[in-house]
Amino acid sequence: MNRRALLAGFALAFAGPKLARAQEMEWAPLPEGLDAQKCPGLSWFGSGPAAIEIFDYNCPYCRVAFQALDSRAEKSGALRLGLIDSPQLSVGSIQAAKLRQAAVRLYGPAKAYAFHRRIFAHRGPIDGESALAAAREMRFDIAKLTDEADGDAVRDGLIGAAHFLNAAGVRATPAFIIRGKVMSGWPGPVAFDAALNNRA
Repeated sequence: MNRRALLAGFALAFAGPKLARAQEMEWAPLPEGLDAQKCPGLSWFGSGPAAIEIFDYNCPYCRVAFQALDSRAEKSGALRLGLIDSPQLSVGSIQAAKLRQAAVRLYGPAKAYAFHRRIFAHRGPIDGESALAAAREMRFDIAKLTDEADGDAVRDGLIGAAHFLNAAGVRATPAFIIRGKVMSGWPGPVAFDAALNNRA
């Protein structure tokens, strides 16, 4: 990614790096008048009861959560998974988030979700180079993808998402928005399913 993209990325890091502890489950109502469906950059995959995940590619608990979420989103009727990028932990997180957002804009949510899966398959820290390697595996047009990632629309979308998450009271990753409530932390698959299916 170029210097302009890097500098733009630093503007997103104002919330500071935080990680929600595994097995927490703290609920808070979404503030009145705040519509998660209107969060900039939100994309969807799958079908069934809906949950929105707020994630950072370098959050270890987001990686753990992804394994459970992906298997459910792949199963018809099990989970409609929304994704909101919240790249707080490193410049690499910002670079990868920009590329995912560019993929959503250029290739649509289904291909962008496949790209998301490939990014998370990378071992070790995730950054722009590892995300670009995933894009090459998918035979994306790298020049178009990086141009889009460096553009104003992606930058403004990520900044808009950061403002939305601040307003929603989301301060750490992972977090989830389910039925108008914010759940902080990854509670594990059993508790997540209970929350998703209104049994919590």
